[in-house]
Formats: sequence, C-alpha cells, structure tokens
Amino acid sequence: MGSVLYRDDRWVIEWKDATGRYRQKRTKCRTKAEARRMVEDLERQAERQRLGLEPLRAERQHVTFGELMDWWWERRGSKLRSPTVRGFLDKHLRPPLGHLPLQQVTADAFDKVLSDLDGELSPRSINHLRAFALGIFKLAARPGAGIWSGNNPISDVPRRKVPKRHPEYLRWEEVPAVLAELSEPWRWVVATAIYTGMRKGEVFGLERQDVDLDAGVIHLRRSWDSDTVKDGEEALLPIARGLRPHLEAALAAATKCPGRLLYPRPDGSMHRRDVAADDILRRAMGRAGVVTGYQHRCRRRGCGFNEERHTAEASRCPRCDFALWAKPLPRHVRFHDLRHTTATLLLKDGVPLAVVQRVMRHSDPALTAEIYGHLDLEDMRRGLDRLTFEDGPPSPTAPGPAPVLRVLEGGKKKAADPEENSSKISGLEWSGRQDLNLRPLGPEPSALPG
Repeated sequence: MGSVLYRDDRWVIEWKDATGRYRQKRTKCRTKAEARRMVEDLERQAERQRLGLEPLRAERQHVTFGELMDWWWERRGSKLRSPTVRGFLDKHLRPPLGHLPLQQVTADAFDKVLSDLDGELSPRSINHLRAFALGIFKLAARPGAGIWSGNNPISDVPRRKVPKRHPEYLRWEEVPAVLAELSEPWRWVVATAIYTGMRKGEVFGLERQDVDLDAGVIHLRRSWDSDTVKDGEEALLPIARGLRPHLEAALAAATKCPGRLLYPRPDGSMHRRDVAADDILRRAMGRAGVVTGYQHRCRRRGCGFNEERHTAEASRCPRCDFALWAKPLPRHVRFHDLRHTTATLLLKDGVPLAVVQRVMRHSDPALTAEIYGHLDLEDMRRGLDRLTFEDGPPSPTAPGPAPVLRVLEGGKKKAADPEENSSKISGLEWSGRQDLNLRPLGPEPSALPG
C-alpha cells in the first residue's frame, strides 16, 4: 500500500512501481484525499504494467538491448550449463544491437542481424541466437520485471531451416579396432560411452560410488560438476557384459587417485569441459584405419607437394623425389557421436525402438524415430528385394523380416513388437556376435558389440 505524508508544505506520496522499487514524489495536491487518490492511481498503473496491460514508464523504456542482456545474464544466463553462452551472444548480438533501445529491436531489425550471419554461422547456431533472444524478452516481460511489455518481437522472426543429416557413428567392425588403439584410461572412457550411450559430461562426471558391479547398474546422477543431468532426472543404466571388464579396470585405477571420480585427471580433479576428447578419438581412428583417405605430403622443406589419396602406400614426391609422408584423414566422428553409435548399432541389430529410446533417455520414442528413422532403409531394401518376378508370386504365408521401425499412415513411425525381438535382447545387451573381440584386459577376454 502506498503512503501519503506532509513535508515542507507539500503532500509527498510513496508507492511501489512496476519494477518493485519504492518511489517518492512531491505533488501539488491541496488536500490529503487528493494525494491519496493520486497514489492509488499510480499503484493501479504499476499493477497493469506488471501484467503487461499497459506500457512502461518512459524512463524504463530507454533500456538498451545490451543492458537487457546484462540483466538477463545476472538473472538466468549465469545459471546455464554451457560456459560459452555469454561469449556467443556478446560476439554476435551485442555489436549490432547492444546500443539500441528496446523499442528499436524489432522483428525486422533482428532478422537482418541473423541474415548477415547466414554465411558465418550454421542454421542451427542462428536458431540458437533466436532462441536466446526470445527467452531474454520473455523474461523481461514477466510480471514484476517491468522492463518490457507487449508482444515479444523475436516471436515474429522466422526460424532457419536446419538440414537433416544422418548422424555419424562407428561401424560394428570399427569399434574394437578403435578401442585397441586407445591407451588407458581413454579406452575405458570410450567404451563406457559406447556401451551406455552417455554424454561426455555424464561420463566424466561419474563417481566411483555410481558404479555398482554387484547389482550390474550405473547410477547416472550428474553431468560434469552439476548435480543433475541434462533432463534433470536420475537414471539407472544396466552394465553390459562387454563393459564390465573396462569398469573393473577403471575402478582399480581410480582408487590410486585422490578424489571420488571414476575418470579423473592424474591429480584427481575433473577434466575441463574443453578436454580434447574429439582429437584423441580421431587420432585413434586414424591409427585404426577408420579414415576417408590419406594426405600425402612431401618431407622436403619448401617443396609444398600435397595430395589426397585413398591409400597410405609409400611413394616418392613427383617434384623432388623425396619420400612422401601419409597422414590419415579420419572420418569426422566426435565424442558425442559415440552416443549415436550406441543407438545406431542397437537399431541395426533389430533392438526394439522402445528399448533404444530408454537407453538414450529420450522423452518420447518419436524423437528417437526422428533421429534414427533412416535406419529403416534396410527393411525397405529387404522388402523390395522380394519382388522377384522371375520366380512367380511369393507365398502369402512366407515370413518377412522383423522391422526396426514400422511406417504408418501420415508418415508416423511405430516401434516393432518387442516380442518379435525378445530373443535378441534383454535390457541393454549386445547381439553376441563372436567375430569382434577386444584385446583382453584380464584373465578373461571380453567381447565387444559385433
């Protein structure tokens, strides 16, 4: 409630504005009743401004977009997981928009900024900029903020169309070859990611107490140093048979380091978020021959001969007859693509979509089907291969292959009946192929998914 007081021969009113601050004003009211009516009017106006039913006061409308970004960072942005968000926004949004009053940050102005970034950033990154700006204005328009009222200008900015590309992954025969080229503890780290589908932060956030070998489960509770994972829910992941030797070796090594982490740095601390996991993985892929080709360079200084070839066969420079050095060019598989490897190999082996969705911890099977829906290509191929007109019509009772995904009317995808694949998997277990084996880590050799 506002208040009225008489001071220096003037009626002074005090009320709480739309931002929650108490304000005072000397009035020209001649009576206390008149001053009381004025403070009641100002309180009603502040309430309407908090609800977005009335424009803000003029002095609040001169907030610039840069000041709004700083305010959003203090309230919300500093609590985000990614440490690169502020630098990303400051680099691309602050120079063109930071000095503008909020009224000038229109949908057209913001869309022009995004259009200028079309050649510099990918459509997905541009959509991220749009999403952050949309959230900034949305927070500023909340009741009590008192910074912005009216429609969100970013909501009228069109999203960029992101090309859908098939995720990269390691093939069945490539997994053991790559693991064999990794040294410890990176072999255990990569094996954990492949056998569980965990994200990088979840792998490096694991503690020794999270691994229960007796129960055969991993308690997934955190990502990096955060107390929660991406979706905010704890999860229990089964330990596959092939993963157990890696976890046993990792636990034995971790007990010699200080701290509680399963995969710590030598001093027991947690790896940095920018740890070069991608580079370590791709170097191992290059040694294992999981490459797109080889770059042959001349060893002679100043020659500059450089040629990409399909093989690493030794040869000599056609310019100076020096020996050429063949550098492997591994496929562009990131550490995060090990998660795609888990889902892809399971689906290609006939594991029901519902099981893969639980392993990936997707909120909806439709999301899993959208990401990995291209894998039903083999089912279509097998179906088309049955069109053998030379041998006559097929028998109506001939059994067909059990589909990974079924396509219904409208393009929707549905998981195959779990009973059709019950003999292939129980929980998260690999197919049991015996043609791919790891180098033994102990007295008993371990088998990888194959």
